[in-house]
Amino acid sequence: MGQDSSGWSVLLDWFWSDPLRGLAALACVLALASTPVAFAVLGRREYLFTRRGRTYRPPEWWSVVCGMALVMGVPGIVLTLLVKSQYFDEDRYAFDPNTTWSVVEQGRQYRSAQELAEAAEREYSRLQEERRLLVEGVKKLDEAMIPLRAAAATFPPTAEALPGVLENLATIREAVGVDAPQQLLDETAPPIELARDSATAIPFPYPMAVPPGFNWPSAPGASPAPAVGPGLTPAEREAELAQVPAPQRDLAALLPLTNLPQGWEVGDSGGRSLETFNADNLYEKIDGRAESFVQYDVVGMAYTFYHPEGNPANEVQLYIFELSNPLNALGKYGTEKPEDAEPLQLGTAGYSSGASVFFHAKSYYVQIVPTSESDEFRAFALALARRISNDILPGSAPEPDSSASPAVAAADGRDGSEPPPSSTEEPAEAADPTALFALLPDGPGRSNEQYVAQDVFGYSFLSHVFMASYAEGDRSWQAFIRPYASPERAREVFDLYRAEAEAFDAKIQEVESESVDAMYVAENFGLIDVLFLRGNVFGGVNGATDLDAARAFAERFAGSLPAEVPHFDNTDSETETDTKAASDAEEGD
Repeated sequence: MGQDSSGWSVLLDWFWSDPLRGLAALACVLALASTPVAFAVLGRREYLFTRRGRTYRPPEWWSVVCGMALVMGVPGIVLTLLVKSQYFDEDRYAFDPNTTWSVVEQGRQYRSAQELAEAAEREYSRLQEERRLLVEGVKKLDEAMIPLRAAAATFPPTAEALPGVLENLATIREAVGVDAPQQLLDETAPPIELARDSATAIPFPYPMAVPPGFNWPSAPGASPAPAVGPGLTPAEREAELAQVPAPQRDLAALLPLTNLPQGWEVGDSGGRSLETFNADNLYEKIDGRAESFVQYDVVGMAYTFYHPEGNPANEVQLYIFELSNPLNALGKYGTEKPEDAEPLQLGTAGYSSGASVFFHAKSYYVQIVPTSESDEFRAFALALARRISNDILPGSAPEPDSSASPAVAAADGRDGSEPPPSSTEEPAEAADPTALFALLPDGPGRSNEQYVAQDVFGYSFLSHVFMASYAEGDRSWQAFIRPYASPERAREVFDLYRAEAEAFDAKIQEVESESVDAMYVAENFGLIDVLFLRGNVFGGVNGATDLDAARAFAERFAGSLPAEVPHFDNTDSETETDTKAASDAEEGD
C-alpha cells in the first residue's frame, strides 16, 4: 500500500505541476481505453436502417481493428510526446556549433540526482584530462617557438610580428594555468667567462673572495691594460676576423663588434661572435629566402647579434648582404621595401619599419632587426645603421644631434680603437644607379620606386628596369624606363615586347609623336600599355585603365628624357641576347 500511495503521490504531483499537461495526458489515456470498447459495441450493432428493405451490413472484423488502430494513434502520439518531453531538453532541436553543452545543461535526460552526479563526475574527469593535454600542448608550443624564433629572425616582417604572437599566447597560457614565462631561450649554463686581460686573471686554481675595489698587482715591467669598452676588444675582433674565409673577410669587417654603447654586448653563437655565408650555403641561415638573394647575385652575407648585458631575452640581429653590384643591391632592397615605410637618411636610401632599420649603399644591403619594439632597441638599431652607413659611404648618415639618446651617441663613436673596415678602401664604384629614378616624371600619387632585376612584367627578355607607381582618383598605372648600351638593343627589346603582346592577342595601335622614335599602344584584358622608343631608352606606361591619360603621360614622359640616357650595362646585352636565343631555340623545338 505504501508503494501505491507513493505512486499516486507522484502522479498527483506530476498532474498539479502542470494541470493542462495532466488533462491532456488523462484525455489521451481515456481515449485509448474507450476506443476499443466503442468499436466493439458499435461495430456489431445494426444501427443503420435504409428504406425499401435494405439494411446496413456490419463491418468486417479486420476493418474494425484497422479503424480502431487509426483512431487510437492520435491520442497515442500525443501521450508519447507528453512522456518524451519529460526526459529531453526543450531546446533539443536547436543547434549552435559555437556552444558546448555541459552536463548540467543536459541534465533533463537523467532520472535522478545520483545519475546526474555520476555524469558530472565523469565530465569533470574528462575536462581534467583535456586540461592536461592543453598544458602539455602549450609546453610543446614553447619548445617549437625556439626554432621558429630563429627562423623568423631572417625575415623582418615575421620577426616584427612575433612579439605580438607571444602576447596573444599569454592568454592561452593563463587559461590553462601555465603561469611560468615562456621558455624561448636555451638555458644551459654557459662556462664562466674568463677575464679578457690575462694580466688581471686570478693566478690561483681555487675560487677566492676578493674584496670590492681590490686591484691585483701587475707583473714587474708590465704595462697597464688598455681601457676596453663594451663589446669585443680589438684583439678579439681581429681573432674573429682571422677565422672568416678570405672572400667574406672584408664584408665581416663591416660588423660593429667593438666599442658598443654602455649596457650592450655582442651575442655568442657557438663560441663565435659572427657568422659568414656565401651564395652556396646562404640557405643554412635564411632557408626559404636564400633563393631570392641568389636571384640578385648575392656574393656573401655577414651576421651577428646583440643584446642588453645579462639579458638575452631580446636581441638585435644584424645582416649585411653583399651583392655583385649596386644595381642588384638596389633591386633586392626595393623588393622588400613596404610602401608605407618611414624613410631614413642612411646609405643611398633607407627606411624603418617598427624598430627595424633597412638601407642599401654601394653593393651592400643591410638589415637590422630587433626582437623588441622598445625605444632602447630602436635607438640602438638606428645607431648601428648610422655606423655601418658611414663606414660604407662616409658622411651618408648624419650624426645624431644633442637631443639624441645616449645610446645613439655612444654607438656612433669609436674613440679610434677600431680600425676602419677594409671595404671602405676599395676604389669608388660607378655612378649611383638610383639617379635613373629622377628620370621618371613627377606625377599624381607617385610612389613605390623600384628596380626590378629580371622577368619584368613576366617577360624573360626584359630586365634591369626602373619603375614607379602612379595613381589619380580611381586610375592607376606604372611608368618604367630601361636604358641600353645602344639604340639598336633598345629597338630590339621594343620590338620583342610588341611581338609578345601580339602573341597574347593584344590590340596594337601605332601612335605618331615627335618626341619619340616610335610609339604604340597595346590593349588587352582591359589594361593599356603605352610603349615608346627614344634613342637608347625603352620605356612607357604599363597597366593603365584610361587610354587618353596613359598616352598623355607617356608622351610627357618621353619628351622629358635627354637625347642619351646613362646606362649600367656591362655584359647585359650579350646575356639578354643569349636568353632570347635560347628562348627562340626552345620554341623551335
